[in-house]
Amino acid sequence: MSGDSLIGAIQAFLGSVNSREAAAAIWLVIFAIYVFVAQSTRSSAIGVLRAFVKPVLLIPLAVAVLYAAAEIWVLHRSGLWSAANLKTTILWLATFGFVTMFEVATAKNRPASLAKVTRDVVSVTAVLVFITGLHTFPLIVELIALPVVATIAMMGEVAKHRPEHAQVSRLLGCTISAIGFSYLGFSLLRTIEQWQKAATWATASEFVIPVLLSLGFLPFLYGWRTYVANNSMFATIGIFGIDKRLVPYARWLAITRIRGNIVLLDRWRKALQNSRPANKAELKHSLDALLALTLREKSPPTVHPKDGWSPYLAMQFMADLGVETGHYHRSYDDEWFASSPMREFGNGAIWRNNVAYYIEGSEHAASVLKIKINIYDPEQSGEAEDMFIVHALHLLEQAVSLDAVERLKSLVVSLDDFAADIPFGQVTLTREPFMGGIPGGYSRKFIVQRGSDATD
Repeated sequence: MSGDSLIGAIQAFLGSVNSREAAAAIWLVIFAIYVFVAQSTRSSAIGVLRAFVKPVLLIPLAVAVLYAAAEIWVLHRSGLWSAANLKTTILWLATFGFVTMFEVATAKNRPASLAKVTRDVVSVTAVLVFITGLHTFPLIVELIALPVVATIAMMGEVAKHRPEHAQVSRLLGCTISAIGFSYLGFSLLRTIEQWQKAATWATASEFVIPVLLSLGFLPFLYGWRTYVANNSMFATIGIFGIDKRLVPYARWLAITRIRGNIVLLDRWRKALQNSRPANKAELKHSLDALLALTLREKSPPTVHPKDGWSPYLAMQFMADLGVETGHYHRSYDDEWFASSPMREFGNGAIWRNNVAYYIEGSEHAASVLKIKINIYDPEQSGEAEDMFIVHALHLLEQAVSLDAVERLKSLVVSLDDFAADIPFGQVTLTREPFMGGIPGGYSRKFIVQRGSDATD
């Protein structure tokens, strides 16, 4: 690039910066100066900076920059990208590229993370954000508005996590929505007034370029997500008690047979924790067994009621109430298990009342279905107890029949201990006080059981 071209690119970049972006840059500089000058925050800021410049962070970011540069080169050769899009491209890399790298690497629900990114790229929200940024207020207005809006938004986020501040959270949420609509309305009005200036390729490219860059970035994110998941597993595989000499073979199996299936990789990691294979044959067998299990999950076998329920059918019994379980897997010896996350109630500072759904049985049949509630705060037990009743009656309907619900409803609602027979099994409800620790604390279990153990 010649000197004149470079100067032209810099001028185009500076000319494309609007007042809102200039205000954000000014406040960011002021904040950085304060953090590094103030004695109380200087050492922490330097520590964060030192942590950021480590190769483990810089190398992935550098690779991402090179990948983005290749995207830009392709778009430039296609005539879609020019120096006028430099500012938008830099903002895209900082606010989308680097941020989504962190999101997909840390997302607990990794399979959904890339789908979520794709939806966000082409969503209506993305269009509204673009329109909102087409026209901005004068610099002095943006300088005043930015810290005010940021403060309100942060207060709203803090209030969301405190049930006692629910009304404040709603008020702040409405305030932020009103501010957002005012920005959008102002920009729309100016766009309509100046539609001839807005209806140009230059304006359209400012929206199209980030979308194209984002979609083109998805293969890199997929590769990055796979690398992080594999690296995380094999960095800790020795903790499972597996011989280090088996690690290269385990890595080879993951690359050749699991490939980019992050869910399957995580399930294999958990299986290795339980089985702890001692040689290559056992290591390969653990993966073969898991792959066979995934095939069985796709076409669950039929289970006769006298033996229990299909585990994969039982996993769906509580779905209508928004209760999802993890995978049905081996826990100890020949025992198999699945459970839902605990749903919490109340606002206890340490322990909250909670309810969860459990499935227990053998490899081929679930024989015990359980709703369990833990009451750590007896004074706020009402909501949790009500939800326990709802869950118990729903499970009874799904696992047995509506007739069973009509016959046992009064017993369940009373929350008194009872035991009742059902075809090929039994239904029980029990209450157990906590032994020591929490005064008045207790748990309840509603169990629907079938199989040989239920009829003993």
